[in-house]
Amino acid sequence: MKKPSPSEREALLISLLMQLFTGEITEGQLLRTLRKDLLNMSQTDCAALVKVSRRTLSDVERDIGSPSLNVLNAIFRPFGLKAGLLPRNPALMKKLLAEDINSHSS
Repeated sequence: MKKPSPSEREALLISLLMQLFTGEITEGQLLRTLRKDLLNMSQTDCAALVKVSRRTLSDVERDIGSPSLNVLNAIFRPFGLKAGLLPRNPALMKKLLAEDINSHSS
């Protein structure tokens, strides 16, 4: 599999984050796609990279368990991401995103 260019990586990351923010995908689906499409790594290799067990990584990808913020930050760090607070309500998230886009375009 060809390694994506920096601009392709950024475009994929932005697209996936928008899908996450609008509720189209879960955090686990985001992680699995990033691991496979950006890192081109197995769960075992990725888990070793971020220093968590393969089981923990698998649980996060399957959206089960309750990983700590430290674990989530370790797992998402290779993608330039960190855990944070976001609105749970999809309508509020869309409004927040729309306001952010409008504030950057003016």
